[in-house]
Amino acid sequence: MKRTPLAILAALICSTAPFASGQTSAKPASAASPSAQLDRFVGTGTCTGNEMAMGKNPGHATVGKFHGKKTLDGHWVAIHYDEDQTAANAKPFSVVQYFGYDATKKHFVTVLFTNTGDSYSTGVSTGWKGNAITFDETVWMDGKPASFRDVFTDGDSGMSSHTGLMKDKSGKWVKTDEETCHKA
Repeated sequence: MKRTPLAILAALICSTAPFASGQTSAKPASAASPSAQLDRFVGTGTCTGNEMAMGKNPGHATVGKFHGKKTLDGHWVAIHYDEDQTAANAKPFSVVQYFGYDATKKHFVTVLFTNTGDSYSTGVSTGWKGNAITFDETVWMDGKPASFRDVFTDGDSGMSSHTGLMKDKSGKWVKTDEETCHKA
């Protein structure tokens, strides 16, 4: 079972017709708005890391590219992340992840779609704690829910890392993947 957001970036975690870009009557997000905090995901770069062994899937090194941009009048950030195909990574992972802010519930939200065709996730975060933001998500795989966690950190030039975690059957958080990212 593979789920590397960057989703992430990565992820970050942000493509279907309902999210297609277009003009709306909403006002752009102001620099002081919570959604402006998501500007840290905007940019282009490369991520290197590891996918952990899970079940019948062996662990392997990963290399991928990300591109994050503001969309929908600046209220959302859309991130596209695509791993490179290698001998160790014959089925590279791709995601589109949207990040935004729900002003009514006063929390950040994310929606993620993968190239596997059988999974997607939705999640929430209370916000940045220092240089990290954590999204607790429900991943739907083959019609069944699983608990997942995306942790993103930023550095001086923006997004710098992503760690994915999944709850195992005993309720313990287990690392699924981790990447270090550098803006181009």
